[in-house]
Order: sequence, then structure tokens, then C-alpha cells
Amino acid sequence: MRLVSALTTLADLPEKEWQAQVVQLARTLGWRHFHAYRSTKSPAGFPDLTLVRERIIFVELKTERGKLTDAQKDWIEALLHAGAEAYVWRPADLDRAGRILAQRGDPFQARGEIVSIAASLRKRVLDEAAA
Repeated sequence: MRLVSALTTLADLPEKEWQAQVVQLARTLGWRHFHAYRSTKSPAGFPDLTLVRERIIFVELKTERGKLTDAQKDWIEALLHAGAEAYVWRPADLDRAGRILAQRGDPFQARGEIVSIAASLRKRVLDEAAA
């Protein structure tokens, strides 16, 4: 996995590099992933990654300063309201994302710290989608 160099701050990490890190982490933890390489042929705003293991996760990746588009907000809200596990992850979320991916089974049905991690990420997603 290519790590952020000492000269690249999280705020400056390009989304493409961030995505490569998340995909590598997911693969290491046994996840299959899908990313539409030609998003012009996909519905606008659909999340960047679909991750599948014993559950399915939809992830929109953003840089530290990146903003969700209205179409991305609509997709995230629709997925959450349908009961899907959906997140917006930024480079500063790497540790929390890793914990979510390492979790076997629904993190909202688990015990301990993973529940608060998943809940805080979900709350932030809903707050961003409402903005």
C-alpha cells in the first residue's frame, strides 16, 4: 500500500490516492470492490466504491476539503433510508474506516467502540447530506 509521504498532508491528498489506499485496505481485509471507472456511463452521484464481503458497504470518498454534490447527497440519503451501510470517508477517517472494514457483521449490531465509530460516521454523513 502506498502511504502518504511525509510531504503530503491529509488536506492535500488527491482523491485518486485516497481511493487507492482504501481499496488496498479493503482487499487486505478480504473485501471485493467495485468502482465505475467511467462514471459518465453511471447515474450521477452514485458512491465511488461498493465493497462486498459478508455485507455490502457503499462509500463516497472525498478529500479533506471536498464537498458532496447534490446528486451524491441524494444517493447517500436514499441508500441510508433503504437500510444500507453507506459512508463518506475522508483521509482523516482512515483509522475509523479500517475499523469498520475489519468488523465482521453489521457494526450497528456489534458491541463496544465499533458501534460509536459507525454511529459517528453515519451522523456526519447525514449532516453533510442535509447541508
